[in-house]
Amino acid sequence: MKLFSVLSHDLKSPIFTVDGFSELLLGDYANKLDEEAQDFLRRIRSSVEQMRKVLDEMSHMVKLLARPTTKRPTPLNEIVEEVMLKCNYLVDEGQVHVNIPAELPTLNVDPEKMREAISALISNALFFNDRPKGERMIAIESSSDASGYRLCVRDNGIGIDPRYTGQIFDLGLKLDKSRGGGPGYGLYLAKRIMESHGGSITVDSTPDQGSTFCLIIPR
Repeated sequence: MKLFSVLSHDLKSPIFTVDGFSELLLGDYANKLDEEAQDFLRRIRSSVEQMRKVLDEMSHMVKLLARPTTKRPTPLNEIVEEVMLKCNYLVDEGQVHVNIPAELPTLNVDPEKMREAISALISNALFFNDRPKGERMIAIESSSDASGYRLCVRDNGIGIDPRYTGQIFDLGLKLDKSRGGGPGYGLYLAKRIMESHGGSITVDSTPDQGSTFCLIIPR
């Protein structure tokens, strides 16, 4: 963690410099630059913003995983509601049908870490869905047995090629780079969080039909 903090600090300074000078060029020298040159500068600024976002998100991940897991009784309903509120724009924009049980269990978990894990699954379900607006679906499902609890997020999105289901939890893996998005650590983070709770994460997916990700939380 300390090494990443040092690297992050050292990288932010040149990133800030590149962003600042490119902004000055666009603002003070725009009349001396043709449209193509201005477009290049806008692309530079966009890439710099993406670099800054990746550093911030990676820094958040490292800090979250580095701190001890602090469990307390946590209503999963509250966490799911918070995550769905955060994703409200994507739900509305895609006219996604969302099915959430009226009651979800209260479990002994780390609230912040569990929020990140659930957010990763719901964000993936919203992002990787190419069905027409109004036909997209997400369902939250919960079950339990003697060994523990299962919280699943099911969607009808693009699914995952079976060749890659064993790799999707690797750090930084992005199967569809054309979609852009963040640095691709959401599922990796969810897996590490479940391991810190003594649990696990599973996936069942069929290409072009959808995926079901389940968080397995021991009693």
